[in-house]
Amino acid sequence: MSSFLITASYTSLLGAGAGILVFCYLLSALYSWNRLGAVPAASWTAHFSYLWLAKTTYSGRQYWVHRSLHKDKGPLVRVGPNEVVTNDPKLVRKISGTDERWARDPFYITGKFNPYHDNMFSILNPREHQLAKSRRLAAYSGRETPDLEIGMDTLVKTLIDMIETRYTSPVQDSRVPPLLDLGKTSCYFTLDVITRLAFGKEVGYLDSEKDHFGFLGSLHDLWPQMSTCADIPMLRKFLFSSFFLKFMGPKTTDKVGFGALMGVANHYVGNRFASTEKPQQDMLGSMIKHGLDQVECETEGLFMIIAGTESTASAIRSALVHAMTSPLVYQKLKDEIHTAVREGKVSSPITFQEAKALPYLQAVIYESIRMRPPLIGYFPKVVPPGGETLLGYHLPAGTSIGTNMSAILSSTDIFGPDAGVFRPERFTELDEDSCKRMKRDVELAFGSGQWMCMGKTIAFMEINKSVFEIFRAFDIQLVEPFAPSTIATYGTFLESQMMAKVSKSDVS
Repeated sequence: MSSFLITASYTSLLGAGAGILVFCYLLSALYSWNRLGAVPAASWTAHFSYLWLAKTTYSGRQYWVHRSLHKDKGPLVRVGPNEVVTNDPKLVRKISGTDERWARDPFYITGKFNPYHDNMFSILNPREHQLAKSRRLAAYSGRETPDLEIGMDTLVKTLIDMIETRYTSPVQDSRVPPLLDLGKTSCYFTLDVITRLAFGKEVGYLDSEKDHFGFLGSLHDLWPQMSTCADIPMLRKFLFSSFFLKFMGPKTTDKVGFGALMGVANHYVGNRFASTEKPQQDMLGSMIKHGLDQVECETEGLFMIIAGTESTASAIRSALVHAMTSPLVYQKLKDEIHTAVREGKVSSPITFQEAKALPYLQAVIYESIRMRPPLIGYFPKVVPPGGETLLGYHLPAGTSIGTNMSAILSSTDIFGPDAGVFRPERFTELDEDSCKRMKRDVELAFGSGQWMCMGKTIAFMEINKSVFEIFRAFDIQLVEPFAPSTIATYGTFLESQMMAKVSKSDVS
């Protein structure tokens, strides 16, 4: 009898506990629903949960979902209990401007891989970020790094030589040249560039055409999980906490992946700090000159590799593929390149300033970024104390407001009724002032105001040089024009098996 009563008591206790939990959850859901209840939601579940956000991010169709998100919901859409996103460029500039009340959302801690030290991306406080930025600005801008473009030119030559040597002539008993995988090659190029700029020496991805340390493979495997966790606050807070990173995060002793590359970064930086030679005029030398210690340089270098590899490679692929699959654009671009070479207007490799003077090349690059932004995360900021009324809705303090770059760059209000069409002429047919305004809207893909990406100049330099030199040296066609590659989007575009046939061009 007594055991029955004890069992009944436990059952009643468990039932009561479950009931209390359900009741608390319902109260929390009701509070969340009402907090931003007036803002149109991406799904009814977005009012009180992260189901829609998690499903969208993990699906690999993030870009296409984002593009259509505002079509019948207006410029402000709720995507989570405390999260809204906008496709309004003016609002994006407001929340990214110089007003220090607008801080970064904890989303940005997902760029932190060292449990003890932040990098430029993971610093949330505006004043702290501005101070850190001031110590790194000279390195990123090229003001104190004359070797920056020279180093990049070396790797552009390596890229062109590698393609010409290995992919324009038959190999051994084969009658036709091997096919070039633009997905891998573009990443090998950007990895070598960023390690050369960050540490003074490239790892050698292009020379060996090998995924050293399995970094790219690890990155591609982890993107779905990392992107999803970045968007879900409870997962993000745990997985990117100092505690988790300390015990479960990447280690410099790892043989593959992030940890192995951390070891490489630490090796190069350690050698530089141990050296008694005259400081080098590269990015690492500039950061040391401005007072960054060894650990700060190691942390910044790793972040540069992660941030500057797949995003820039994606932009390069976008320009190449959009041009290749648009015959009139392809021919017009090749004609501009041929004319510039014939008239002696460009060096070999082309300088960044020379590239910026070629109007159609610029139009192709800007239009390809517009069609496919390098990064498509929301990169949210936090509504300051007191709340804000934005686009007709009152947003309480602490609300996370993100940028829907995919929707902004496909907006018919900004880019015309044919915004869904790749048409570089939309830039060349405008007067100078209108063209500058349109380009500034495209450049929102690299952030704005105090939060603008510091690597923007480097990324544009890489894109300009590689696209020009590839089309100068080669004629390229996709092997499978109806399905050129396998594509998934997890904060950026991930592509595999983007195979192309390459032959030498008659442009010299």
